[in-house]
Amino acid sequence: MAHIDRRDRNGAVRYVARYVDPTGRERSKSFTRRADAQKYLTEIEAAKLRGAWVDPAHGRVRFAAWFQECWATRSTCGPRPGPQ
Repeated sequence: MAHIDRRDRNGAVRYVARYVDPTGRERSKSFTRRADAQKYLTEIEAAKLRGAWVDPAHGRVRFAAWFQECWATRSTCGPRPGPQ
């Protein structure tokens, strides 16, 4: 079940939204407003029910991997000729 924890640190209040993903792993995200945390949890739970939930880590690509893939598609590395 999803829930929100209030954290007070050095006078700053943060709201931590916690939920369990479909694989059983607990995940969390921090917000400055409780309303934003609640909206996030509502969207996550709806996505889980629809079967549309995507692991947030799947969208992360390391720069080195991205660079290698992108660089391999470059045909030339020199300057392009200007208009004549």
